[in-house]
Amino acid sequence: MPIVCRHRQTGELAAAKLRNKYDLMYYGVIWWEDTETAEPSKEHVLLEHGFEYPEDWELVETSENRLKLFNVKLNNDPLRRLILEKDGSLRTMNSSNRSVNG
Repeated sequence: MPIVCRHRQTGELAAAKLRNKYDLMYYGVIWWEDTETAEPSKEHVLLEHGFEYPEDWELVETSENRLKLFNVKLNNDPLRRLILEKDGSLRTMNSSNRSVNG
């Protein structure tokens, strides 16, 4: 199952400019195939994408369909932030911290 990074306090999912399997750039949630891959590289990947304090981020397992939904919600827009609430609900915010949808 895919693994993503969630900020422990805010619930934000780590997202960045990434490259897909067709070598095209897109803005999406940072993810790994499994925990064994994610754990040793989390700190380096977060720092590489400009996230300070990688220890503030936790690894969270998700489904492939949910991962696709995360990226749809981000809409390839680097100004959007995706919040994964503790109850599993999603909230999208723009850079001014105003809710875009519920």
